[in-house]
Amino acid sequence: MATVSERHPGGRPPKHKRSAMFLRVKEMARRKGLHLDELASRSGLSDTAFYKLKDPRLSTLRKLSNALGVTIDKLTRDVNLEEASQQ
Repeated sequence: MATVSERHPGGRPPKHKRSAMFLRVKEMARRKGLHLDELASRSGLSDTAFYKLKDPRLSTLRKLSNALGVTIDKLTRDVNLEEASQQ
């Protein structure tokens, strides 16, 4: 079996590219002074679900917007434009 350093030059696995939605939520949390684990807890999302945000359901958007104290519109505004420009 190959070691991590054999599979990944430099010894580290590659970082996964985060979605525009995750990055937007992360930035909003930072501006509110919230750590991501605190936001995940407040919104009731599991760590796995939180870090894999891409196309969240409306119920997930409600939880996140409530935890951040913003509207769903503000939470999702320009996310689709950001993702389209990255493709």
